[in-house]
Formats: sequence, C-alpha cells, structure tokens
Amino acid sequence: MIDVKYGKRKVVNYRGARMVVGGLTAKNKIDILLYISREFAQINSQNELFERVMTLCEEIFEVDNIHLRLWNEQKQKIMPVKYMVDSEPPARPLDSGEGFSGTVFARRKSMLEEDLGRHPEMIDQGEKTQCVVCVPVMYRDQVLGTLSIEKHIPYFYRMDDLEILEAMASQLGLALNEVELVEGLMEARSRIESDLRMGRNVQSHIIPRRIDPWNGVHFYYHYEPMVEVSGDYFNVIRQGNTMTAIIADVSGHGVPAALVTMALHHHFQQLATINISLPELVEELNRQIQPNLPDGTYFTAQIVRVYQDHSFSFVNAGHHKLLHFDYGTETYEGLDSTGIPLGIAKVSREDYMEKHGQLRPGDFLVLLTDGFAEQRNEAGEQASVPRVASWIQEEKSRLMERERVAMADMLGPSFLVRFEEYMGKRPAEDDFAMLILQSSPFYSSSQALYDRARKAGDPDESLRLALEAYQEEPTFLKNLLLLSKLTYMRKDLAESARYLKEYVHSSGEASAQIHCMLGNVMYQSGEFPEAKSAYKRSLAVNPGFAEAAVMLSRVYLREDRKNRAQDVLRIAHQCSPGDEKIRSAMRKLES
Repeated sequence: MIDVKYGKRKVVNYRGARMVVGGLTAKNKIDILLYISREFAQINSQNELFERVMTLCEEIFEVDNIHLRLWNEQKQKIMPVKYMVDSEPPARPLDSGEGFSGTVFARRKSMLEEDLGRHPEMIDQGEKTQCVVCVPVMYRDQVLGTLSIEKHIPYFYRMDDLEILEAMASQLGLALNEVELVEGLMEARSRIESDLRMGRNVQSHIIPRRIDPWNGVHFYYHYEPMVEVSGDYFNVIRQGNTMTAIIADVSGHGVPAALVTMALHHHFQQLATINISLPELVEELNRQIQPNLPDGTYFTAQIVRVYQDHSFSFVNAGHHKLLHFDYGTETYEGLDSTGIPLGIAKVSREDYMEKHGQLRPGDFLVLLTDGFAEQRNEAGEQASVPRVASWIQEEKSRLMERERVAMADMLGPSFLVRFEEYMGKRPAEDDFAMLILQSSPFYSSSQALYDRARKAGDPDESLRLALEAYQEEPTFLKNLLLLSKLTYMRKDLAESARYLKEYVHSSGEASAQIHCMLGNVMYQSGEFPEAKSAYKRSLAVNPGFAEAAVMLSRVYLREDRKNRAQDVLRIAHQCSPGDEKIRSAMRKLES
C-alpha cells in the first residue's frame, strides 16, 4: 500500500465558488510519482498490470470508478478492458470522439471536466459520473487507449490529479509495450527507458524556458538530454535582494533520474525562498529527498547565492568546480569547497563549507554538469574541465576583440559551437547542462549614475540621471524603485507603475509591502481591477497588512460590495487585532 498520508478531500462552497479542501499536497505529488515508478517497475503480466492500475488509482484519487479502455483496431472501437466496479448503464465500446473517453482518444489530449452536468453529451443517459479526469495512454506517438478516474461529486478533482494521472498513463504506455499487450504477445519483461513521454511531460514543467536578468546579473543556459529525459537540473530563484542558483546531476539516466530532478525542483524552490544559509539549505535538501531515492541513486549539486552588491557565496556537494572568469583579464579560477554528494547518507550543515567571492562588472560564473568534461571526441579523448574552461576563455577573448563586449548570451552559443566541433561525429555520452551568471559590464556605470541621481537636488536632474542609469542597465533594482518614485512625484502614474512592475518581475520580491505599493499606484491611476489584484496579492502574503486591507475595502466599496469590504477588514483584524487603522476603517463601515 502507498505510505503517503493525506486527509480526505471534500468539495465546499467558498465565497461563491466551488473548491476542494484536503487531498494532495505538493510533497504528496512528488512521493506519489516516485511510488508509481517503483510499482510499475515490478510488473510482468497483463493481469498484474491492469490490477495495479486499478489499485493505484483507488489509493491515490478517492474514486467512485475507474475505466481503462484500449483501442481495438479490428473493431475500430475503444474497448473497456478493466474497471473498478460495474456501472449503470454498463460500460460499452466507444467510437473515437464519443463521450469523454472517445474525445480524449481522438484529440490525444487530457481532459479535466469538473461538472459533467454541463456536458450531458459526454456521458450515457443515467450515468452517475459528475467529475472526471481522463488522459490518453500513449506509447511513442501512438494512442493506445484512455484511463479515467470518475467521481459522483462535481468539482472533486483538480489539476494536481490530472498531472499525476498523466504520469501514470505514460508509465502505463511503457508497461503495455513492455509486456507486448498491443501485439497480443506476453513474453517481453525488460523495462524500456529510451521512449519516455512521461519524462518529457514532467521535465517540461521544471526546466526554465527563459531566465530574465536579475539586478544586473544576466543569464545563459544550455540543456540537452542524452535521451528524451535527463538527470541534469538547474534553476534560478529570485528573492528580492538575493538570487539563488543551482545546478545538479543525478546518477543514472531515464525516468528514475528524471523523477529525482522533479523532487529536487520541488524542494529547492521551497528552501531557496526561506532565510537559511547555503549549508543549511543543502542539509535540508538531503533530509527531504534522501529517504525517497531508489537504492544506489545520488546526485551532486552546486548552489550559488548572489547578493545585491554582486558578491556571492557558494557550496559544492561533490560537483565540479565553480568557474569564475575575470572579465578584465585572460584568467579564470576554479572555485571549490568541501562537500559530499547528496542522497547517499544523512549529512549535516557542518559537512559543507560556504565560500565567498565578488563579481566585478563583466565577470561571469559558469556552472556545468559532467557531461561536458567527460565527453569524448572521435579519437576517444575526454574534454576535461580545464580544456572546457580554456575554450570558454578563448571564445570570450574572441568576442572582446570582435564585438568589444562579451555578454553571457553571446558567449554561451560561441562556446557550444567550439564544443560541437570537438565532439565531431561522436554521439553524446551523457546529459549536458550549463548555466552562466554574468554581472553586466555596464553595472558600475549604471550604479554611478544612480548615485548621482539619488543625490541631485533638482527632481528633473534626478530623473534625467536615473533614466541614463536605466539605459545602461535596465534591471538595476534600486534604480527601478527610484524611477518609480520620481515618476510618481511627477504624477506620471503609468510610468511609475511600469517601473514598479519591472522591479517586481526582475527582483522576484513578493512582499506584502511591494504588492501594496503597486496597488496604490494603480488605484491612483483609476485602474481599479489591477489595484484589487495587487491588494489581494499583498494580503495573500500577510493577511493582516493594514494598508492593503483598508485599500482593498475601498475598492469593494466602489463596487458597491459593502459586505465584501467588511469581510476583508474582519479577516485583517483577526490577524492584526491591535492595528488602529483597521479598527478605524471597521468603525466607519459600521456607522
């Protein structure tokens, strides 16, 4: 039985909308995906496979019924091959495009239908199912059938359930091929890792599609799995005045390694946003992931934290050295610190040494997984870290000669061309992941202009200098706040809001204060829907934040929703009972 514990869910009415209370948490999802992978790895027969699907769905989703249907080429129908209980009316063969199962099969796309009462054409007359999640079962690009979980209660399932069922259906497609049920043969038992649609779906959600600059730090990344999924992982988390980056390399390849990267992603995102040191972060990361890892699985990691003045600290958990390239010279340094790989055994923060450095304008840090260093060319020679570092340095020098500047998004592609020339026709032997963090070459000039703008006595001169600083480096956080303030003073509220939004986007700051500031600017601009959203985000961070509560109540009063305004103030008062501003606003509403 699954050892994940979670409370029974139920559907409630909340503020006029249906929502689910209880059920799966984010951590449950990670544990369940690992559990499904382990369970499906042990299946050797058709009956065992179908029974295991029913058991897993019943354990995880609190179902009223489950239907597994497979396509019958001869009959040109989707045939019910397994279900949990007999339904009324009985399950029957379906045409492609008929009902929710036929629709999912025809469209090759998953479906979460919260209330089938709105779509009676999706079910047979008399059928009790009110909420359904139905996903296609696929192998490679072929749809084999569908898997559905069904409930007699509307709005019972949500997107978390759909994502987990998709992962299960992807593993089911692999298992169906494994025992050759599609062809009617039952001899094959070996697991297939090369075709992993499930892994692609999982990793598409955790690998960044783009990384925008943070406070004058610019990024470039390259991610190339050896097969369709990868055991390499990287991410960047913004926390206002700091930014934390990670690169990790999980042992092995295929689905098992990819699932570990998903667990790593979940826990790293949570830990990177709380105020703990990097050694503490590594210790907690290992504590949360290690118990769920398959035997023999581990991962190396390198974590870097950059501060507002572009100083940085880092820890190394058995990973390659961090490469620090000096922009003004032809030199680089390999930075290392003590630390063992994660997932092998229990570790403590004392096992990891946090070291520090400083990024000068133009300097860049390069984080690599071992695919680059260990890749061989046609002659069988390994690239090695020193050789890779020398190629990066040489490409940087070429860019400086040709372009007079070497930015991360120029250097990365230039290095990859050099690396591919070295590989020749030799196939990739491992996953590749690279992350470059560069302090903007124009950061110091932007900072100097900002300092002059801040000290200028004339508001017009301050704005002129701040705009020049913005032209030098648009993501310099202190300057974005100054520009928002200066344009607000000039009553240019649209520009003030724009700079403040850019600050929030670049910094990643999610404080109650910053969301309230944005709400105030939008309120003054008459953009009341945007102001309401900003105040709600502020109160989501701190439900007792007085200024946001009072302003949100004013927005509701403008909408003639006095009861809603009173609710906002009452909740804020419960969280901050001593706040006089909230109590005063409540008295005014009650009078």
